[in-house]
Amino acid sequence: MSSALGHDLTPSQTRFLLTGSFIDILTNVSVSFIFPFLPTMLQNAGAGPYQRGLIFAALPFGVLLVSPLVPPLLWRFGTKAALISSLVLITACLSLATYAGPPRGDTKLTDRALTRCVTIWVCSRLFMGFAVAGTGVTVLCLMTRHLPRRSHVFANGVLESAIGVGYMVGPAFGGWLFELFRWSEVPLIVNATATALLIPLVANMRLVDEEEDEEEEGAGGNAADQEGGEDKRGTVGMTMRLFARPRFFAAVLVLLAVSISFGVFPSTLPPHLQRTLKIGEGSVGTVYAGIAGLYAFFTPFVGPLAENGGMTNPLGAMAVCGALLMAVAHLCFGPSPLLPMRFDGPRDWRLWAVDIIGGGVCYGIGSAFGFVPLLPLMQAAVVDMGPRYMEMTAGLSNAVYYSGELVGQLFGAQIVSSAGFPWASTAFGGMLVSACALFGLVRLVVKPPATV
Repeated sequence: MSSALGHDLTPSQTRFLLTGSFIDILTNVSVSFIFPFLPTMLQNAGAGPYQRGLIFAALPFGVLLVSPLVPPLLWRFGTKAALISSLVLITACLSLATYAGPPRGDTKLTDRALTRCVTIWVCSRLFMGFAVAGTGVTVLCLMTRHLPRRSHVFANGVLESAIGVGYMVGPAFGGWLFELFRWSEVPLIVNATATALLIPLVANMRLVDEEEDEEEEGAGGNAADQEGGEDKRGTVGMTMRLFARPRFFAAVLVLLAVSISFGVFPSTLPPHLQRTLKIGEGSVGTVYAGIAGLYAFFTPFVGPLAENGGMTNPLGAMAVCGALLMAVAHLCFGPSPLLPMRFDGPRDWRLWAVDIIGGGVCYGIGSAFGFVPLLPLMQAAVVDMGPRYMEMTAGLSNAVYYSGELVGQLFGAQIVSSAGFPWASTAFGGMLVSACALFGLVRLVVKPPATV
């Protein structure tokens, strides 16, 4: 696969990339399979917008808390321990959620039962966030540590494609299982079993050759010492030094806007589609699967397209174009009142064309080109600061992404409840446009590091 696209990765590097991709697929299936049925199920059970937002915000909050701590933990305890413990925690969280209820999607709960349901879901999603931080950041750090820098964009595209596959399979899988059995426990138990089966596979797999790992860790440690003791600054000091770089900070703002957009949809888009188009949970899952399928298809092309023009030159343009395409999708999903069109209800084919085809295609393709270049752009802005700062960037990018998801999922339902989905979606599209404008201005004014 890598040689066909001009990347001469060693067998161990290719094996790591495939293993990391498989872990990302299963992790994101575990995250996304609840999207088609949980918001409507909670709404029918009596949960308000704040309670639904709290449940969906718990996972990105957990990732936000833990992600910056993962690189230092990897330096101390090793990568395999982080991956195994994270997969064990995901399995435990999915098992815990089976006790949350309501057992059927149309059950109205008493106040006491609803409080118990919300509490269990929040705890399950929070600790799953810890585990998702462990798997996601570990895979990114391994990529940064063991793959040549010229292959980072390609590898990041492959990993993001795997994440897209997870988000494609998860909602379709969860939505149709729930629609078939009407029991939320069924997709939870199936998903927990699949994650548990992955644990012994990872435990007995050599992600990289042990001898290579030891040599590269030793070299990385020596390099860190020679860079002036950056590893002695501590996590907070290293983080502040990274954010002091204008190009790094500008890329972070775009990443934050993109992730807020991602976070808004899980708790707000399914009820909107079900209400306006009169479709069920399985069909909503299919819409998610189509968007994620486009994302998974286009992400591997970001690296080869970027490298035709150098490491960073086309990446900024790709990120801006992708984020702007996501903004167009927000206008279509509403559909926005700013669009010069009016629709005659769910039987109007134009509503389906704008909402599903226009919004879905723009969002699937736009998110691929808007999101994948951002980590390489952040690392390119600090490449002169040493290898440990490159790994810290991987952890911080995960934290920033999930902080945006936290904001989107915690406040998205409330904003939609107050302003209505069409106007709220329009506002989020405007947020993406503003972030892109600032990003472009910074890149025009501030020169990149001399070593890029």
